Amino acid sequence: MDAQKNAGLPDDVVAWGMVYSTKDYDAFKFEDGNRNINPAKVKTIIASFHEEQLPVPIVASKTMTVLDGQHRLQAARTSGFPAYFIKLEKDVDAAQVIRLLNTNQSQYTLPDFLKLYVNDGRSEYISFQNLYEHYDNELDKVGVTEKRGQQKIVFTSMLGLLCGREGVEKQAFLRHATNPWNQGSVEHSKLSTEFRNGKMSLSDTLDGVTTLNYLIELLSTLPRQRQQGKMHRNAYSHLKNREYLAALHYLLNYRNEHANNDNEMFDESVFLQQAKLYPKMLLKPDDTKIKEWTDALRQIQSLYNWNTHDIQNYTYLASL
Repeated sequence: MDAQKNAGLPDDVVAWGMVYSTKDYDAFKFEDGNRNINPAKVKTIIASFHEEQLPVPIVASKTMTVLDGQHRLQAARTSGFPAYFIKLEKDVDAAQVIRLLNTNQSQYTLPDFLKLYVNDGRSEYISFQNLYEHYDNELDKVGVTEKRGQQKIVFTSMLGLLCGREGVEKQAFLRHATNPWNQGSVEHSKLSTEFRNGKMSLSDTLDGVTTLNYLIELLSTLPRQRQQGKMHRNAYSHLKNREYLAALHYLLNYRNEHANNDNEMFDESVFLQQAKLYPKMLLKPDDTKIKEWTDALRQIQSLYNWNTHDIQNYTYLASL
């Protein structure tokens, strides 16, 4: 007790384990679900080591699997500094510990959690990844390309489409909420939180698949443009952005169920025909015009009614 007081420590401090150091970097193992090493982050840590290497420990399991601190380990390996670490003495589920340690760390992204759970063998996450890759390939086939290694649909949009909870998102869409897919409720946390916590479900995937298939069909009706010797549809690549995906999802899955009359009903075949006849109407408008999915909804409404001269036949899609 006197030693603790002399060290300036609280009375209830209990010594737990020991911080070790080593330059035997190969003594450590990596869990398959660890996120990819970020070279920029490693470089920053090495620079801090050269100023002063504080003994911030890597957390390793009983079998020396890195649970937290892989960037610090890589920085130590690259620069020749010792790796400080603590070693857990009890058996643990490495994937579960990694999730718990990183759930509240903003730098641990949703794709990082996907990798973690896929490598942990969780079937829902494996199915999600397979669907993501499938539609990535489908977009490539219709001529919507991105830089190598980049997903063609933003992760959070795909999460909303494939994992959205119908009971939660329906109410959000009908009140035209901003980012309706990531709403919470008394019974449910936000979708992104449930995904991080390993509770993601594909129970309502069919609605999202319907929207994605319709997107592919819509893009297929639009003209290609020559770009660097190949024929692409990149002039319409914005249609895969969150705003347009959410608008299409609303029209395909919720609109008609709550329409009051025929002038509020969405006919998917009519919109495809209008897109084929007047594709320029779907070219990307000024960035200032499309901020929310309801803005995209209004653009869709304009094309849907293009060349409709009889006001009695005008279809209202942007409001109920």
